[in-house]
Amino acid sequence: MCGVPPVAVDHEDLVEPQFGDVFGCRNEQYNEQNNYPNPEVDNEANNEQVNDRVDDLQNVDEDPAQIETRGRHVQGVSCTPLDMPGPSEVRYNVTASATWVIPGADSYSFGIDTTSTLATPEPRTMIYKGQFFPSKKDLKRLVGHFAMHHNFEWKVKRSNKTTLHPVCIIDDCTWKLRAVRRDEGTYFQVRSFVNEHSCPLEEIHRRHRQASAVIIGEVVAPRFQQHDSRLMRPKDVIADMKTMYGIQIMYSKAHDALQYALSLTYGTHEEAFQLLPSFAYVLEQQNPGTITDLQCTDDDKFLYFFMSLGSSIRGFRRCIRPVIAVDGTHLKGRFGGTMFVATAQDGNEQVYPIAFGYGDSENNLSWEWFLECLRGALGNIDDLVFISDHHPSIEAGISKVFPYATHTICCWHFGENMKKRFHRKDVVDIMNDAARLYSELKYNRHMEELRKLHKAAFDYAIAAGPHKWSRVHCPQRRYRLMTTNVAECINSCLKFVRQLPMMTLAEFIRNMLQKWFHDRHAAARSMRHQLTDVAHLVILKRVEKCNYMTVNPVDWNIFSVKLKGNQWTVNLRLKTCTCNKFPNGPFPMERNLDYTSLCADYYKRETLIDAYSVPIMPVGHPSSWVVPSDIASRVVLNPKSKRQSGRPMKGRHASSSERTTTQSCRRCGQSGHNSRRCSNPPMVNEGPSISVPDEYRRKCSICHSIGHNKQTCPEKDSTV
Repeated sequence: MCGVPPVAVDHEDLVEPQFGDVFGCRNEQYNEQNNYPNPEVDNEANNEQVNDRVDDLQNVDEDPAQIETRGRHVQGVSCTPLDMPGPSEVRYNVTASATWVIPGADSYSFGIDTTSTLATPEPRTMIYKGQFFPSKKDLKRLVGHFAMHHNFEWKVKRSNKTTLHPVCIIDDCTWKLRAVRRDEGTYFQVRSFVNEHSCPLEEIHRRHRQASAVIIGEVVAPRFQQHDSRLMRPKDVIADMKTMYGIQIMYSKAHDALQYALSLTYGTHEEAFQLLPSFAYVLEQQNPGTITDLQCTDDDKFLYFFMSLGSSIRGFRRCIRPVIAVDGTHLKGRFGGTMFVATAQDGNEQVYPIAFGYGDSENNLSWEWFLECLRGALGNIDDLVFISDHHPSIEAGISKVFPYATHTICCWHFGENMKKRFHRKDVVDIMNDAARLYSELKYNRHMEELRKLHKAAFDYAIAAGPHKWSRVHCPQRRYRLMTTNVAECINSCLKFVRQLPMMTLAEFIRNMLQKWFHDRHAAARSMRHQLTDVAHLVILKRVEKCNYMTVNPVDWNIFSVKLKGNQWTVNLRLKTCTCNKFPNGPFPMERNLDYTSLCADYYKRETLIDAYSVPIMPVGHPSSWVVPSDIASRVVLNPKSKRQSGRPMKGRHASSSERTTTQSCRRCGQSGHNSRRCSNPPMVNEGPSISVPDEYRRKCSICHSIGHNKQTCPEKDSTV
């Protein structure tokens, strides 16, 4: 069975599913409609009415499954925004000659909601005479919850295929329950229940025997995902169990309970790999133009998976600057692996994801495969530029798959490599300033300063290739993208979901992009200027700077511009300037030109609206998928992986430049200087002093007294 956490929905008539509903207990609405007594009232007062109602039910020819499910409300998660068409309005018919019952689809749940705050209700632990349970396993689970809720332990007195008879763990206690299986099916019914205890207080234990990892996992499953998308930790489970039930559990049991809750909420990794072909097929059907690729080994083990949504492909080819940042990040799940990301930046300087890939690690084969899939999705792009870190596999893959593209490196990563090699921050600052300059003359001045300051760092920068890290020497335009920060932002958004199963992670990304496209499309339509908000602010700052410029016309299209001893030449017809900042650079204002016509189309409001005009459609629950039999029956097994022993590391090792060390003075105790440069009075130790016997204290070698040495001894002169 799959536990889906309750979420806030728009329908007022829906109620939140409780643990009593999952385990076969009738809810309050069902009790009221059928004149059932409230089980939370005294059990003895209700037994007579319940017995009469049970006798009536035995004479009705109705399926027990219908009795248990009638009156319940099924709660669903709607991922479609309010202003977007629903799946039924733009439903694409899936035509297939044969369909297949997808294995594990009924029990699988994405369990993801990136917008709603999850409710955390108390589980219902109601037991009364005449109650039905779908199976013996469900009965035992609810009895376990009941014991935890009422702080007692029970043991099984008799148990077989048709009977379950638990009693209190104390021999003289009167609490007991007896349930038998109905003649038809696997349903169990409570025939007798004595809910009275005669246990002494000294027999109550804080380490509950019914508090197993399975029971605790079912308790914390609805509370598993927090509103800030941060997954729970074992210490959170320990605190919750102490607060809710007064039970102290071990860390190992809390960890196992979290793993079980993870499988209940998001499905298992094995189910995710098996459902991946069906997910890729439905994703392509619901979102036309989507490109997916699933690669397995010869023995049907998972190897690679690629996903690029059709809306992202269309928007990038039509409306986004041809600069792509690629990066890889580690997955934290059971089988590890690496996630590959290709992102761009729209005209409003927002992250624009293009493609995602999943592989075993960052090596030549995996990067080459990912880049080949990316080329198949995007096609040939003119003036294409890639930005990445200094990973050799990325450089080798781009040179082989995209020989016509320009490969550049991230300035921040390049600076970190220089800082790690030369341990000089001033050297890195000069290199970063030189990398972002538009003028070659200013670039040469900074490099000459770097050569005089540190010759080895200068040689290292030249050997790396200025065309890879310098804006002025780049063969193609890098625009305002000098780092891979847009790719790092995607990795940060997926920080706490990279440990989820593969298909759940892919659905989380699709759901996240669905929300982004909707919100950004609405924000772009509400912009008041012809340019995007970010581009408009940049233009306003440069317009203010133009007031201090001296403009001399050369002809109707060419102008000479002077500012603080500098001089540039602007050609409006060719849209060029000697400062290399055009078309967002200075231009004459005396002629009342429409400066929006001089800006690139990437920065215009209509282009931004077009980039997010095609919505991303949801795929629905796996149980509702219609998939051809050859795709649904495809076997995808777990990948080949070997995890290291011990607790897996969730975070990454910080580089030397990221570690913040605070220097403190041992003389005064303050930070920011050392004892050699200290000008403060020495600190006084006001704490309790440790008494040392006189025979262990240092004495003067002249007078043999305590408290001074021979250099400050008062008898020094007399002895000389």
